[in-house]
Amino acid sequence: MPETIETQQTAPAGRVRIENVERTFSTQEGPRTVLRDLDLDVNSGEIIAIVGPSGCGKSTLLRLVGGLDSPTEGAITIDEDRIRAHDDHTAIAFQEPRLLPWRTIAQNVALGLPRGTRGRQAKERVAELLELVGLTHAADQRPREVSGGMAQRASLARALARSPRVLLLDEPFGALDALTRLKMHDLLLEIHRAQPTTIVLVTHDVEEAIYLADRVLMLRNLHATDAEPERPRAKVVALGSSSGIGALGSARTSESPHETAVKTRPTNGSIARLVSVPGTRPRDRGARAFTDLRTGLLDGLGVHKHITKENA
Repeated sequence: MPETIETQQTAPAGRVRIENVERTFSTQEGPRTVLRDLDLDVNSGEIIAIVGPSGCGKSTLLRLVGGLDSPTEGAITIDEDRIRAHDDHTAIAFQEPRLLPWRTIAQNVALGLPRGTRGRQAKERVAELLELVGLTHAADQRPREVSGGMAQRASLARALARSPRVLLLDEPFGALDALTRLKMHDLLLEIHRAQPTTIVLVTHDVEEAIYLADRVLMLRNLHATDAEPERPRAKVVALGSSSGIGALGSARTSESPHETAVKTRPTNGSIARLVSVPGTRPRDRGARAFTDLRTGLLDGLGVHKHITKENA
């Protein structure tokens, strides 16, 4: 991959507004609500990660934003325009690359181009995208001839082909080995710097969420029945503290300290917590603030063994 990725001309990043959204499905046992009272603004160019237990509606929310499903109640807009079915302002990449095996890598990327893009314009755009993700050398290879990481890069390039205002990623690195996943994290950040679209990322990996995102949205399972026992809360470092925050990156001075604290929603809606990640990317995974924030999120997900004592 190239060491420096040049900025490409793309559509402006979109601002997503999710307003009082609910999604209820009909089942044999009766209506089942997966999302409820979901209210959120995603700023233009922001990377927001969604975490939560299985069944909390992470992928459902992603489908709603992408126009692949419709809310039962409420509204979702991009730049004040209501989401439409298969909205052209969005593009999605899944955990599996889903490349067509009989087409080359370049041909798979070309499938993402807006309708009507042909000839020289199409070839130039595909060439730009392949260079962006470091796959120029693999343009004529078939999916079976490339590694899993290369296939996932091709999937990202295909999603970017339509120059989306909002890029939706549904556990895009979950099937990759640990080392390849770390490399893909840095590649995604390089792509975001070159083409600063708004990114909504669903992940089960808390560390991935903190490393990539500006904010982390934790959803709750509305149908969880197990009452959680009382336990000490993990300490979360606020922006501006002295516990390693500088190691995460340059602090964003425009933010106030409370904006990085874990915010717990007292309602019975889907949003359990909303966390602003301190510092700027790329972050130091070993910094105290990083590990403390990870501990706080894991605590919220019920991973008790990661709890730290207040005075540790």
